[in-house]
Amino acid sequence: MNTTDVTINVRLSLEQLTKAIQQLPTQEKMTLWRILDTDLDRSRIRKRFSSALHIIRTTYADLAEEDVMADVLLAVREVREGQGYAEDRS
Repeated sequence: MNTTDVTINVRLSLEQLTKAIQQLPTQEKMTLWRILDTDLDRSRIRKRFSSALHIIRTTYADLAEEDVMADVLLAVREVREGQGYAEDRS
């Protein structure tokens, strides 16, 4: 029996790929997760997160926590109203 190698190139958007992954059975998603997890550079992720956190803290160091929380509650209320939530949970 002859075998032939065939290469197929497929271009998918991230949205298309995400939809395809969401349709996979749970076991295949777990296998994919393990494969992707080994590719992660955790040290680099930690450094990027720490850097972003430092920038945020430095940028907003002069704001009082009460002011920030008031803005958060207002933003949550606006989102809920925009999505049709009648109940105010703040």
